[in-house]
Amino acid sequence: MSTSRMAGAPRQPGPLEYNLPRQPLPIVPIPDFVDPERSLQVEGNAATVPASGSGPAVAVADVRAPSLRRDRRLAALVEACYPAASRRLSEEGRVTVRIDVDATGRAHAWNVAGGSGFARLDAAVACVIRRLEFNPGRRDGAAVAASVTLPIVFRLH
Repeated sequence: MSTSRMAGAPRQPGPLEYNLPRQPLPIVPIPDFVDPERSLQVEGNAATVPASGSGPAVAVADVRAPSLRRDRRLAALVEACYPAASRRLSEEGRVTVRIDVDATGRAHAWNVAGGSGFARLDAAVACVIRRLEFNPGRRDGAAVAASVTLPIVFRLH
């Protein structure tokens, strides 16, 4: 006669009977002042804008994030790249993507920052991004490589 548990053997805890020990929260010192000598400085050709109130002027750089060249085209691209299997299964969702745009306005790398919950829709984002055209990011009037976060919504009509 075989049994899975031998008589006298200690009983193993079940999944609901085991609790992880709680760790105390770390103590993090929070400074109550700002040291102006350690604050970050804006480099490059920056315009000087007087700060509100009294004190020194604050330097502000002319920086612009990449933008889509044709906003209306995004909906058409999403429609063209919608996976057929996702259409049949009525899968809809929003995929948030972080896109690296080079100085010419082309997307050269991207990663999914927030998925839709459907692997097919998350993968279809690559089809959309490859076809997008961007205005490059700008710093002091010159085109520069920059990143932008873009939500892409897959919705059946």
